[in-house]
Amino acid sequence: MFAEENGLKGDPRLQAISQAVRVVPNFPKQGIMFQDITTLLLDHKAFKDTVDIFVDRYRDMHISVVAGVEARGFLFGPSIALGIGAKFVPLRKPRKLPGEVISEKYSLEYGNDCLELHVGAVQPGERAIVIDDLVATGGTLSAAIRLLERSGAEVVECACVIGVPDVKGHCRLIGKPLYVLVEPRQVDKCSRCEVDSSFG
Repeated sequence: MFAEENGLKGDPRLQAISQAVRVVPNFPKQGIMFQDITTLLLDHKAFKDTVDIFVDRYRDMHISVVAGVEARGFLFGPSIALGIGAKFVPLRKPRKLPGEVISEKYSLEYGNDCLELHVGAVQPGERAIVIDDLVATGGTLSAAIRLLERSGAEVVECACVIGVPDVKGHCRLIGKPLYVLVEPRQVDKCSRCEVDSSFG
């Protein structure tokens, strides 16, 4: 579900968050509308509002694990975890974690990828949320859900700053709810471009 459909309709923070995201046409390749969240991070108020909205949502849900998807989920996940009193668990690309790991492969629009999780980072029965910056196809988030569930966690919800309009009609990922703050911004000159979904 989108935040504006869940009690935040007309909230000026959502528009400010959307406006803080820079749109880069034709990056990383022709026809892609890249949603650059680095400009959101430069805007202290918009960045804080982003984190605060997620913290307000999850504070009373008894979440003990905030799992962030590499790499941009790492930018929001730790702050959210601190805000709700949970631990932050990084879900990383292959060969980035030094200890024993479990892995989950998945398909993307432009190829295949894999996420890894340290064995023992999540305990059976822990309640978890998954954080990333953008959801397009849902492939990455679905892999994250499977990885956490294989560790015995209960995945309560996935959350993203940006979600393509298509997710409005089916706001669930392999049975889990999805919470999104804003839709991708467009640039008039590139109306035929598509949103970069190479990150899931």
